[in-house]
Amino acid sequence: MVFPLNRVPPDAYPRRALPAGSHRFLALSAVLLILAACGRSAAPDDVEGEVRGLTGTHTKAVWVQSDGTDPRAQGEQLVLMGFDSDDAQGERVLLGERGSYVKPLLTPRGTRVVFSTRAVPGPPEVFIVDWDGRNLRKLADGVALTTWENPLDETEWLYLGTDNKGYDSATVVRFPLDDPQAREVVWNKALVAFDTFQVSADGRHAGGLFPWPYAGVATLPNGRLTRLGEGCWTALTTARGPLVWYFDGAHRNLTMVDVGSDTRWMVNINDAPGFEGAEVFHPRWTNHPRFLTISGPYNQGGPNQARTGGAQAEVYLGRFSADFTRVEAWARVTENSGGDSYPDVWIDARRSPHPRRARGPIGPPAAAAPAETRAGGQADSGRLVLDVRLVQPGPVPSPEDILPYRNALVVNEYEVVTVVEGTYGDGTIDVAQWVIRDGSLLPGAKRHAGTAARLALERYDAHGELEGERLIREGESNRTLYYDVSRPPR
Repeated sequence: MVFPLNRVPPDAYPRRALPAGSHRFLALSAVLLILAACGRSAAPDDVEGEVRGLTGTHTKAVWVQSDGTDPRAQGEQLVLMGFDSDDAQGERVLLGERGSYVKPLLTPRGTRVVFSTRAVPGPPEVFIVDWDGRNLRKLADGVALTTWENPLDETEWLYLGTDNKGYDSATVVRFPLDDPQAREVVWNKALVAFDTFQVSADGRHAGGLFPWPYAGVATLPNGRLTRLGEGCWTALTTARGPLVWYFDGAHRNLTMVDVGSDTRWMVNINDAPGFEGAEVFHPRWTNHPRFLTISGPYNQGGPNQARTGGAQAEVYLGRFSADFTRVEAWARVTENSGGDSYPDVWIDARRSPHPRRARGPIGPPAAAAPAETRAGGQADSGRLVLDVRLVQPGPVPSPEDILPYRNALVVNEYEVVTVVEGTYGDGTIDVAQWVIRDGSLLPGAKRHAGTAARLALERYDAHGELEGERLIREGESNRTLYYDVSRPPR
């Protein structure tokens, strides 16, 4: 029986957690291959052509899929999905045994997939499977952090998180994919978050959260750790030297850092077709520096839209401009009725028409990062004092909604009644205001339309200390965002 992928019945695949032992996986491999074949469908609207048009070469994607209620892949009702631009088969199920699949990674040659499981009870485990669903086997206990190709001999390696504590690893080891016992410790000086670890092409640097929310770059093995800022979903590539990003609390923008010069700038990544200002999740650099992948849009409302998930979340692939200042083009990889998350994309970088190493300048001409500006001390704040009336209050989350964040701001839309101080020409203004501090809802956090107030405001981007805080903003707005400094947060 063949089902179109976007109409797979809920019981099309067995609902059974992945077995803990690799011997049971080997016994199931033939069955899983048949199930994978049953999930294939033709690609809608020539997705292969759209993806190949963006990258200019052979491209593969892997991700996990749920019913839309599990965007963090924390449960055991997931399947492993794949896409190949060059085989005319569209999206397909790689492993249909419903279970735990976390952060799948394509190997450097694009021929195999590594993934982790949240095994309960027991430790997390790492498995590897061929692209066609064959040769499924366990590699190790722990969490797969990233894959890497040794430039000296083109061997494929895995970086593995061990000694795990919650969502962090105390130790990072690496080993050749085909020799899991040949392990080398590369990092144990600080905790590393599972989701956001990538290694430079030469293996000398790693970008990540050390741990969340502290974005940084580490010199390997066990060298210096440089903290860059606060945020989430870090990533690292090699453009000229190490280039790192960390994601903002609004789940819409990347702060780019050229590590060699310590210059930084912001890149918006929620402008893919159809996003209309929605939140983004799971941003990750592909094996080609010019391309990133994301999941989204997350636009189902509520106080934490990325966590709310939804079946509308798809996998997208974006191409950075040559100077990495913007995403110049997008392609949608998936179109189905499931919730797609944790994408990873492999591009045949050797045959890509887009150079892997930057040939010109990186970042906008004005990109700079003096420490006092990053801290907010010397930046032009654009201070305003306004009499305003609340037009549209933003959704106020509960402290549980924003976990693991402990602080949150909500963007409220105000009508400008009187400009008391400064210059402001628009009739409405967007203001970020604290609603949760230290895990507690603040008094007066829930505001009501029509309420009048006098607010002292400064531009949000002048306050570098806010860059890693959870910012909840509904809808799309091109207005400059301001920050309420009328009363210091408690």
